[in-house]
Amino acid sequence: MKKFRNLHETQKFAIVIPALFFLSCLTKHYLENFRGTLIYAYGSTITLFLSLFLVLFSLVNSILILRDLKIKLIQKLLWFLLSALPFLYLSIGLIFSI
Repeated sequence: MKKFRNLHETQKFAIVIPALFFLSCLTKHYLENFRGTLIYAYGSTITLFLSLFLVLFSLVNSILILRDLKIKLIQKLLWFLLSALPFLYLSIGLIFSI
């Protein structure tokens, strides 16, 4: 837990963003069991907007990591890739679907 306190805010967000994106996608998958109910209607909309927000926030956080973080280049690139995972996932998915 002490190592988590020593991280920069952008590094903490780089951990939280992909985790929340994964949970949002997982929730969207399991909401299919409630298709046709009010839970599905609200849950589907909420997870859609949450996923889109996290993709945009992922892009912004990745730019902030490259700009503000003062660490070695290799570590900076690893944090950048971790933070950019949701954005890359959506981008690659859209490219291959076209």
